[in-house]
Amino acid sequence: METVKVELQGNETVVPIPKSFQVQPGTEFRIIKGNDGTLTLIPTKQSPATIEKLFKDWHGKYQMPDDLKEWEKL
Repeated sequence: METVKVELQGNETVVPIPKSFQVQPGTEFRIIKGNDGTLTLIPTKQSPATIEKLFKDWHGKYQMPDDLKEWEKL
């Protein structure tokens, strides 16, 4: 467990996340405040950065949708 101090930056209150947590910059979270003041951060689902990452666990055969087949002719 680590202790951090809330900071004020402009019009926002910021809670720094230690590097040891390995949270990538730009990661988005939903935040929930419990009745006891506990803050819970829940990562939102992010789109993969590359087509390779999008399909990294897919092992099927790709089938071009009919409405996109015309693009191959261009």
